[in-house]
Amino acid sequence: MQRYKIVTITHKTAKVSSLKDYLVSDEDTSDYPHLRLHALKEAFKLDELLYLNTCNRVTFFFTYNKSIDQKFLKDLFQFVNPNFNKELVNLHISKALVFEGSDAIKHLFGVAASMDSLVLGEREILGQLKTAYLNSKKYNLCGDDIRLAYQQAIVFAKKIHCETRIGEKPVSVVSLAYRTLAERNFFHYANLLIIGAGQTNNLMANLLTKHETKNVVIYNRTSIKAMDLAARFKNAKAFSLEKLAHHKEDVDVILTCTGANFPVLTKAIFDKLVPKNRKVTIVDLAVPQDVDDEVIAMKNVDYIDISSLEKKAHENMQFRKSELYKAEALLDEFIKAYAELHKERRLELALADIPIAVKDIRRRAITQTFKKDIEKLDENSKEVLEKVIQYMEEKYIALPFKASKKSLLNKKFRP
Repeated sequence: MQRYKIVTITHKTAKVSSLKDYLVSDEDTSDYPHLRLHALKEAFKLDELLYLNTCNRVTFFFTYNKSIDQKFLKDLFQFVNPNFNKELVNLHISKALVFEGSDAIKHLFGVAASMDSLVLGEREILGQLKTAYLNSKKYNLCGDDIRLAYQQAIVFAKKIHCETRIGEKPVSVVSLAYRTLAERNFFHYANLLIIGAGQTNNLMANLLTKHETKNVVIYNRTSIKAMDLAARFKNAKAFSLEKLAHHKEDVDVILTCTGANFPVLTKAIFDKLVPKNRKVTIVDLAVPQDVDDEVIAMKNVDYIDISSLEKKAHENMQFRKSELYKAEALLDEFIKAYAELHKERRLELALADIPIAVKDIRRRAITQTFKKDIEKLDENSKEVLEKVIQYMEEKYIALPFKASKKSLLNKKFRP
């Protein structure tokens, strides 16, 4: 397995915003940079190559007969980004993590199982890895070694999510806010008022639209963004923020997150929106808070603020980290099993020509070496001879495979 190599730059060694400097790109293609990757593969004499890029990592997974040294890394980085200053290339190299042999497989499996993710336990990486492999396969960049590693990485990731709780308990504020509303069973009947149309509320919309949330009204400082967010819901309405005080429809839930440095939802505005006897839930994801303290103190307000959600998110992340130890133990066991699987596969490939060779020997024996002798036999004798040859062929083909597998298991072979 020593031929497996990984060179990667991740959120652990570089700022996420700087990862774009390590991306491979083609001038002539807008999607997968297969031309450039083929050039890379040829220039460095790699046997197989899989290129994975996500929001928090750029990874080159490949097979190669030599060890990765400083010269290889310098050449690789300057190939990937010709604009890198040669005097500063050592700084870029210092951001790279290099894994070889079983360590490379261990890293790949850990990535697939989200054990190395920025958000521990997230499942998005599985889809990203699948896309990377399918592209690599589509453009003939990879072969059997990477295929086997990829398939087993998926098997391991599923094993981790089944046998540990590393992916349980939401760890993002948005997910926790959504779950809080889900626990109150608001989605099918509630009148939802959204204040702000920035990134956070758009992320909330990703979750809310899964339930076909209806009765949605959105207010934002710029009405264009409010309309863009409203378009994601069925029959939602959009208005500029200055019209919030004139809202006339019933309100059950208020979801607010703006960039204002003062309370957007004041007591005066709230009194116009909500009758005193009506219960309302407010989810305030803004920093500083969007809701006035007087509103928060009201008896008919169920207030959920970002600090309480962040505390819960931290607790949930600690829970996931506690499951990481179990996942790491499973990973060590899985790597040992993969080493045996890889040996078997290499032997299968090495012995793949044996059936062809045996069949060719049979053909030459019948059509050339013993042709005249066979022609003298009667039909019954020819039939018996055919059966004997067929039997011997099958047995001789099977012998090396059985011997090799038993040798791998350190068992004495007996034909």
